[in-house]
Amino acid sequence: MQNGSIEIKAEATGFGAEVGGVDLAGEISEEVFAELQAAVIRHKVLVFRDQHLDDESHFAFAQRFGPLEGHINRSTRHGELPKLQVFGNVGDDGKPTGVHPEKGTLVWHTDKSYVATPSLFTILRSPSVAREGGHTLFADMTRAYEALTPGKVEQLEGLRAVHDWKRSREKSDERAATADEIAAAPPVDHPVIRTHPETEARAIYIGNHASHILDWELGAGEALLAELEAHATQEQFIYRHRWRDNDVLMWDNRCTMHCVTDYDAAIERRVVHRAVVQGEVPF
Repeated sequence: MQNGSIEIKAEATGFGAEVGGVDLAGEISEEVFAELQAAVIRHKVLVFRDQHLDDESHFAFAQRFGPLEGHINRSTRHGELPKLQVFGNVGDDGKPTGVHPEKGTLVWHTDKSYVATPSLFTILRSPSVAREGGHTLFADMTRAYEALTPGKVEQLEGLRAVHDWKRSREKSDERAATADEIAAAPPVDHPVIRTHPETEARAIYIGNHASHILDWELGAGEALLAELEAHATQEQFIYRHRWRDNDVLMWDNRCTMHCVTDYDAAIERRVVHRAVVQGEVPF
């Protein structure tokens, strides 16, 4: 596969695109790299088929987009490359454990919104792909914002949501956050409507990490977040990725949410390797 130019096959909505003509493990010219950067900004989600990355080449490709950051859950950090996250349901014997490794992935979220500088891009590969279930769904939060009524936009202007790792774990019925994790990621607040720094497009910025609305009564804030999530995850805003072997996914966390559809963890083998590029303070 040559790295001279890329081919882009966009979804009909423009949300999501399949990229061909590039070997992510090979030498990527500055020209092609610039095309990839422009493509992910335009389409928000990129799919690369038939890639053969190992952890080192995965790390190297992701690092070209900016500084990487390790996950708050230290137990899932790669032993030799701690800024890569590895999780799955495959035991040392190679068999499924029957336990979903990260139940937080099953609910809508945007990566690391529980820190002051949330994730920019996420680059994901799955060395073991579930054959039934385990699809990754994406919600276009820009189009979801554009579909809000003027009255709802007016209501949301200036609102900020508190994003909280501890509360996110509780909401997804995961193990409790540790004291070290809580200290490393105390609650932060971000605007409910976020402006993309490159396109200047506005997007709804919420997800499971969002706990409540700052300065609102708790129940009312939770209800508003639930209402916005239901709106943003309507079928017309969704791109569904059905995994194949050797796929690589890349997406812009500033204007998307994502989740994984459930699968039978006692039967299906699913392993995920993830690199996250550090972003900027939302505005």
